[in-house]
This record gives sequence, C-alpha cells and structure tokens, in this order.
Amino acid sequence: MVLRDSAKKNCDMRRSKNWPRITVRRYPSGERGYVVNVGMINGKRVRPVFRTRGEAEEQAKRCRAEHENEGKLAFALPAGVRLEAAKCVAALAPYGASLTEATDFYIKQVLVHRKAPDISKMIDDLLQEKEQARRRSSTIQSLESFLAKIADRFGDRQLHTVTLPDLTEICLAPDVAPRTQFNRLRMMSQLYNHALRRGWVSVNLTKSIPRPEWDPGEPGILRVEQIQQLLRHADEFGFLPYICIGLFAGLRRCELMKLDWTAVKRPDREIVVDATIAKTRSRRVVSYSETLATWLELCPATSGPIIDAKIFSSRFDRLRKAAGIQDWPRNALRHSFASYHLARHKDAVRTAHLMGHSGGTDMLHSHYKSLVSTADAERFWALVPATVVTEAARAA
Repeated sequence: MVLRDSAKKNCDMRRSKNWPRITVRRYPSGERGYVVNVGMINGKRVRPVFRTRGEAEEQAKRCRAEHENEGKLAFALPAGVRLEAAKCVAALAPYGASLTEATDFYIKQVLVHRKAPDISKMIDDLLQEKEQARRRSSTIQSLESFLAKIADRFGDRQLHTVTLPDLTEICLAPDVAPRTQFNRLRMMSQLYNHALRRGWVSVNLTKSIPRPEWDPGEPGILRVEQIQQLLRHADEFGFLPYICIGLFAGLRRCELMKLDWTAVKRPDREIVVDATIAKTRSRRVVSYSETLATWLELCPATSGPIIDAKIFSSRFDRLRKAAGIQDWPRNALRHSFASYHLARHKDAVRTAHLMGHSGGTDMLHSHYKSLVSTADAERFWALVPATVVTEAARAA
C-alpha cells in the first residue's frame, strides 16, 4: 500500500506544471547550488545539482519533455500489451529484476539460438568433425552409441531448450554405474562444447552437474598359474603373439589390435608403437625382455597384423575357457605386465615409460604396487616355452 501511494505521489507530482521542483542548496563556502528534484527513478532518488538556476531550468525542461514523450509512448501501446507488461513486471518483482533485464536475457539466451539446428543434425555434425580429426574408431563408436540415446529423446529439439533436469535424468540414470554416468557427462559435454564453438548455445549445461565419484578398486591381474595355462593354449586359437606381447610388453588392447609385425624389431628387441595406433597419439619404443624374445621365436611372421581381428570375438572366449579363466579382468594383460614388472624391477619410472603411461609414477604406485610378490614376479618372468610345457606335463 505504501509503494502504491508513493508511486501515485510521484505520478501526481510529474503531472504538475511545477515538476520537477528546483530548490536552492547553500554550501558552507557561501556558494549556491540549484537542485532539480526529479524524484524516484528505478528505486533511486534522482536530484542533480547545477551551479546556476538557468542550467537547472534547462534540465527541468528536458525532464518534462521526456516525461511527456514517455507518457505518449505508453498510451500508444495497445491495451493488451500494456496489460501484459504489467503482469510481467509483477512476476519479476519477487526477484528484483526489471522487464528490460528479462528481455535482454531472453534475447541473448533464446532468440539468438533460434536458427541453430536440431540436436540430431548437431550430433551428425559432431561425429563428422571427429572423423575428420581422425579420432579412433572405438572412440567415435562409443560417442555415437551414447548420443543416439540423446537423439532418440531430444532429436527434434534445439540444444538450448534441454533443461538441467532433462540432462540429469539421462546422464545420471540410477540404473547405470557411476563410471558410466561420468562417461555420459563427458560425452554430453563434447556436444555442448561443439555447439558453443558454433554459437548454437551460450553455456555448457553439463558443468552444472556434479561429476559422480566411484572407487575403481585394484586393477585385475592374472595369477602366474592362469598365465601358464593361457600361454599353453594361446597358439591353438591363433592368439600367441597377441597374448605374449600384451603380457610381456604391456601394450594396450587397442594397440595390439592394430600392431603390425613390421613394428617388431627383433634384432634390437624393440616394438615401435607408432603415433597412429598409440592411445596417447604419441610414438613410443618399447624395449622387451629375453622372456618375450623367446616366445617370439615361435612366431616367424615378419609382416601383417599380429592378430586377425575377424577371429577375435569368436575365439577369444574359447581360449579363456580352455585356460580355465572364468572372469577376464579388464585390461588383464596390460595390468599384469605392470604389476609383475614393477615387482621385479622396483622402478616405477621405467615401468611407466615402457607402458607409455600418462598417469605418472604416483598412479603406478597406487594401482600396482604390492599386487604381487617378488617371488611371483620371478616366476612370471621365467615363463618361457620350455618351462610352460614342463609345468603342463607335471600338471597332467
């Protein structure tokens, strides 16, 4: 009620011919100032001061002209527009925001993106960009698989219309593991960053969602007895080079799948992991041990892939079962190499270098230290063809 009375008083005062009133201010120095009492504007009292009455009169005249023009403009608006404006002002009042602020925000956050493509086309554009950048096929496939879910749900909408609850529901679905939730947010963030670069959105909304945390636990490795059986049966299924190089050189699965025999430099006992197949896109040279050299003597090939990708899916499970391994740990060959190499050499820097490890020695210590004993490490590195055959004969 007080606000209404104050607004009415300001309005009545401005309708007066004497508005805005000019008063004289006397300073201790004896000088005078002429105050133009405009009144309250946007919640602030406006009272400019001038050195002469003439200047003050000119300012008062300008104020009356502006007020008259504003009044004419307001009454030139259709009644429906004035009513809508009043409702908008009332709706914004609890937030202390003006109609101008709301309009500016809507223009910058919504109207500017109206010409953006729908999400389906945006996803196609992102995947094409990844292919042109020669990202790994596995990376693109994972991204495409998840974004297909986004396209099914929001495909005909523009990205700026997707809300925070929408994103949270699909990325942090309670029926998926925390690691999967994290990966979904990471891939969704790629779509937002792609859209930001093209001016299709103003913000990356995924940054407002806390990343889930999870305990990855200790990496899974194979016991020496399991490795013996794996080596014993590997050649039966065409996996001997794959298993040996993975176990005794620590290459990643994605690197093994693309490795060619020309990269195996037998005289120098080195394997060149080219940047085109390395996960980190950084070329590295892996020096290998006498153990691996002995196993590679059973593999006379000098060119072509070390593993036939066409047989991988159909035969690997058969090899695992033949070796008596029920559950295959994730990255089992690489993790086993890291554990047995670190246990034998006690040199995290050397192990990290051979693995092309981007996580540094701290991660090696936290993940692989003490997983195996020194005695087991010695047994692992003593696994040459002759001992494996001997152990198999004893077991039989």
